[in-house]
Amino acid sequence: MGLVAGTVDELGLVEAIDQMIEPHELEHISAGQVVKAMILNALGFVSAPLYLFSEFFESKAVEHLLGAGIEAAHLNDDRLGRVMDKLYKLGTTEVFLAVALLAVERFGVSMSQVHADSTSFAVDGEYAKEENLEPIPVQICRGYSRDHRPDLKQFLVSLVCSADGGVPLWLKVGNGNDSDAQQFAQLMRSFSDNWQCDSLIVIDAAFYSQPNLQQVKTLRWLSRVPQTLSAAQALVQADTSTLREVPCELPGYQMWEVEEDYGGIPQRWVLIESQSRKADDDLWKPELEKLERRLGRQLKALCKQVFACKPDALDALIRFKDSLEVHTLTAVSVEAIEPKRHPGRPSKAAKAQTPVGYQLSAQLKRIETTEQQFSQKRSRFILATNQMDAKQWPAQSLLSEYKGQQKVERGFRFLKDPLFFTSSVFLKKPSRVQTLALIMALTLLVYTLTERKLRQVLAQQQQTVSDQRKQPTAKPTFRWIMQKFQGIHWVSLGSSTQISNLSDERQLIIRLLGPPAQRYYTGST
Repeated sequence: MGLVAGTVDELGLVEAIDQMIEPHELEHISAGQVVKAMILNALGFVSAPLYLFSEFFESKAVEHLLGAGIEAAHLNDDRLGRVMDKLYKLGTTEVFLAVALLAVERFGVSMSQVHADSTSFAVDGEYAKEENLEPIPVQICRGYSRDHRPDLKQFLVSLVCSADGGVPLWLKVGNGNDSDAQQFAQLMRSFSDNWQCDSLIVIDAAFYSQPNLQQVKTLRWLSRVPQTLSAAQALVQADTSTLREVPCELPGYQMWEVEEDYGGIPQRWVLIESQSRKADDDLWKPELEKLERRLGRQLKALCKQVFACKPDALDALIRFKDSLEVHTLTAVSVEAIEPKRHPGRPSKAAKAQTPVGYQLSAQLKRIETTEQQFSQKRSRFILATNQMDAKQWPAQSLLSEYKGQQKVERGFRFLKDPLFFTSSVFLKKPSRVQTLALIMALTLLVYTLTERKLRQVLAQQQQTVSDQRKQPTAKPTFRWIMQKFQGIHWVSLGSSTQISNLSDERQLIIRLLGPPAQRYYTGST
């Protein structure tokens, strides 16, 4: 907790919050100190942050971490609720922006490339609409669930994070039924307008549509192209010998580049093929087998159908065959359904009876190139950008930037981890749930800043720490570092105090993080 408190102090978060919410002379603990306590609680390895909040701090060195005269009893539910209500009135996006500005200034975070994404957080409870409250809270309601819990209500959190360390820079809390496709363009414009920067914004395929492209004409962007577009399907299935190949030094990748004008926006499309995905049967065989099961059910239903005449049966068969992309039909026949005969031997004068209908018979078969086409389709994807200067932004650099999208996704995984925020939504009002999203984002900000700083200093000083396998690493996760620091205690012996269990490696980490962290491990208040 001293490491976390050190980063909060270096960031100046307490002072920033206290400037927005001026402390009252009768308050034992300021709003900034409450927010700091919330972050310490969230990163304290408890399964439900903010729940039994005061009890959590009873076994902690509260004065040392938060300030002289502060006791665990001061961190009660009423005080937390009042601070959350004041933060909400200030605006969750506005408060986060003010703190993120400090992070960029004090930690030197680069904003040349950023990544945008969104996710949903499921909650229990009814969450009735709050009346006469400004600003209007988000609607906590049912929508498309990324957690595969359509039975629960949810809210949406959108983040813009720097490519430099995955530090969150922009927060937007949305309604539970908001669509990514509709929100991304607005998110990008709001970020660009408030930060007044010309960052390359990397974003997922949900953004890529004609209306969104028209809205962000003046911004720089890089996105994956959805393969639902006919032009994308044609390029993925194209013979690459007819395309212009571009150099790629990344092992296991080949690249081809074309110019497109989708949505009236000139752009470069980079077709990328991953050799490892192409060779991995597990990536495409299950999908092919699923397709064949579906086609098999459709063919079985077609063969059970009774047609009035043979031409009708053949027309239905031709329409089904034309819908096939990587399969064909074999053993095709049209069989007449004879009417039932009366019992006994038919007379010589009896006429031949007319068939009552016709049924099809056919079998589904893969064509010779089925497996090749499926493996090719699953191993290829397209990146699009409006940056037309191939010298400034070569195709290889575009791929490297897009692969960095995992940084914002890793941030969402952190927030949904059972040890952090995933079970923490016990609040009753939508406005406080929205403020909780702000606390979540601030916690992620502190987490990423600490991890980024430690990795930078380890690289600069050519130092390493041991990872989970006892191997040296210069890129530890801060979660692993926090686990390393479990079992360190503030020990009081009469009038003297000391910190227990400070091993050599722990002291090295504290020293690398500098004076803000060191002061919490000196044994003096």
